[in-house]
Amino acid sequence: MANGDAYARMLKIMERKGSSKNGYDMSVAEIISVKPLQIAINGIITTPEIASNLICSRLMVSDKDEELEAILEREKYISAELKQFLKGMYQELRVEPGDKVLVQRVKNSFYLCGKVGNDG
Repeated sequence: MANGDAYARMLKIMERKGSSKNGYDMSVAEIISVKPLQIAINGIITTPEIASNLICSRLMVSDKDEELEAILEREKYISAELKQFLKGMYQELRVEPGDKVLVQRVKNSFYLCGKVGNDG
């Protein structure tokens, strides 16, 4: 491709700036909404087009807290201690708007790795 060709220059710019040069950066993001899942990284809110590239396998994005309560109430043979443990684990895995999460960017995908504590 010739250096004077506008398309060749545009292609080179896209290669330098595009996903082929993106690293595996980790940063802290804030959950904006869970349905649809939306995060803000460095104050920039993800768009609906990026939502398909948000991968959240270790966290729950349910917005129905009462659902777990109802399930546990129906279970007669689970001890109170186990119910309390399950509620605590659910709270640790569940994200809601305002929560901070650790995000790893791999090319054009964002992997939500886990919640970040309140202090950090």
